[in-house]
Amino acid sequence: MRKMIIELGQLPNPELSPNKRHHYMYLAPHKFIARAWVKDLVCQQGEPETPYDLAHITITWVAGDKRRRDPDNLFAAMKSYIDGLVDAGLIADDSAMHVSYTLRYEHGDKSNTIIEIEEVG
Repeated sequence: MRKMIIELGQLPNPELSPNKRHHYMYLAPHKFIARAWVKDLVCQQGEPETPYDLAHITITWVAGDKRRRDPDNLFAAMKSYIDGLVDAGLIADDSAMHVSYTLRYEHGDKSNTIIEIEEVG
């Protein structure tokens, strides 16, 4: 089975949080940057010849501080990053028919978001 690991080196962009309730025109460039960034990170590792039709995505958020964070909110902020995986051709689609998720939240020395994409079946 194929597998790829992507590290963002930070937590998701707080501007993408659904709690912010920004105007869609304000959000558009932030979403574009997140999608393009992940697409670029995938391409740096080599685009797959074919997308993973079924994939399991494990997202680990590592917080460099002791603030309380809501994992549901962090996951919602990840939407544009996951869309970047589709844009890069790594996964066929991000619908429930094609992906499953495991979410983890940890404390560490430095903030990071680790996205592990593993082909299933």
